[in-house]
Amino acid sequence: MKGILFTGGEGPSLSEELAEILKDASLTAAADSGFDLAQKIGIKPDFILGDMDSIKNAENILRNYPDERIIRYKSEKDYTDTELGLDFLAGKGCRPIIIAGGWGGRTDHFIGIYNLFFRDIHPDMWIMKDETAVSVEGFFSMDTYAGEIISLFPVSRGLCRMKSRGLKWELDSLKWITGDCGISNVALGSRIEIEMKEGRLLLIKRTSRVKPEGIYG
Repeated sequence: MKGILFTGGEGPSLSEELAEILKDASLTAAADSGFDLAQKIGIKPDFILGDMDSIKNAENILRNYPDERIIRYKSEKDYTDTELGLDFLAGKGCRPIIIAGGWGGRTDHFIGIYNLFFRDIHPDMWIMKDETAVSVEGFFSMDTYAGEIISLFPVSRGLCRMKSRGLKWELDSLKWITGDCGISNVALGSRIEIEMKEGRLLLIKRTSRVKPEGIYG
């Protein structure tokens, strides 16, 4: 059951790729001002949650939402609205969970979303304004084009070991820990494959028409 979480900050436009993601989402939620992003691309989320301090015209908007679809939190809380949204969708049984938004604005919020990928309950994909980040574990494959820039970061508490096919600089002999990275690797053709032997990676690419298998379906 796929879950989509809209969060504050800049996000994607309603492209062909995003429409493909949204069309079979089982549950959608907006974390506070993520509602503004959802509204911008024509989506009415199933739930709105957060402290409601950032939604434009919040009271007028919320007045038209059923009470059971609004989950309010105090402004002084231990978790960000994005964290609360992730946990909410996970608690509803959603997998994969895709975050849309979160680009630009405050750096601490951006890093906060990035750090969610280190958790046991983590996003599977993060679609920003012009880039997409995907959690890579087990066997992963993705359609690409020759020359596409692919960057990779370990997001495991321990060691990352992996094999790859289709990259200019293959990953077979690498042993990465937190703090390592593979910036600006290059796809050689129409497909890359990564097999994780241990740990997880975060793959970042420019948002385009291509889509990783197993995440969208």
